[in-house]
Amino acid sequence: MRRIAASFALACLSLCAVHAQDNPGAKQRVPIEDTYIIVPKYTSEYTLTRSVNHGDEGQLAGGVALTFSDSVAPSLSTDVLIYPIGGSASVATMEAKFRADVGIAEDKGAYTVTQWGESTDYALRRRDGSSWTGRVMSLRMKTQNGEVDSHTYLFHHGIYAYMVRIDMPAGQAGGDLLTVEDTLLRTLMASIQVVSVGSCGRQMTISLRPPGMPAPAGYTDGISADGFSISVGQEDVEANGREVVGDLQSGRGMFGRMRLAAARQIASGCTSTPYAPPAASDELAVLRLHFPADYWQLTPVPH
Repeated sequence: MRRIAASFALACLSLCAVHAQDNPGAKQRVPIEDTYIIVPKYTSEYTLTRSVNHGDEGQLAGGVALTFSDSVAPSLSTDVLIYPIGGSASVATMEAKFRADVGIAEDKGAYTVTQWGESTDYALRRRDGSSWTGRVMSLRMKTQNGEVDSHTYLFHHGIYAYMVRIDMPAGQAGGDLLTVEDTLLRTLMASIQVVSVGSCGRQMTISLRPPGMPAPAGYTDGISADGFSISVGQEDVEANGREVVGDLQSGRGMFGRMRLAAARQIASGCTSTPYAPPAASDELAVLRLHFPADYWQLTPVPH
């Protein structure tokens, strides 16, 4: 019976591996088919007051725009832009684009920049202990409603650019305000989830380790941190084949490992596994960017 269970487990492992790898005869999957931007409407003192999906307007490159109000600092106006920029982009290229866009806006008469501040690096501390290295730029501009100090924070993660613009009446900027902005950034950026679905420019791999060989460095429960690689010990299969295959909820079985791998992919921002986004509600905004098959021209996109 034990030998039958082990054989069944190995067969299922092989089947999972076949499904996880590209089929040469099948149509190549595009890197990103859909991206879901999931935004709580109420987070701490911040309220989502407006959202625009430029993809619905045929402008996928514009991504989505989100506007938040702050009940503690009502004079602040906060806009968050999330748009596709590609895996090879950098904060430096984002800054160059931002400066060019400001020039275009000035030419159109939207406002007049009266003072540019220095561009400085900024580390966004994440709740999971990680950090995104970005850049903050400050400028003062004259608008129809008076002078405004504007701080724009730029980040790049995966294939997406994140731009957070915080405007306030001129003269209010100071040490306390920088603390307020830091709290705002950490709170809002932690609450917004961006999940892309497609091949992610990756290939899912499942491997069987020889007896006694440990899982590769960086693997937890036999799964890589990004969820795109699963390593199963042969002794686990031979010891209890049924346990390796089953036990979906605990993650101990093969199907359970697949579930945990999918969760890690989603957490990293892109998954090649089936994904069902949460439903939009009075508490949650869900915006979908759908990319046509030729948008990425089948170019692998590092995520």
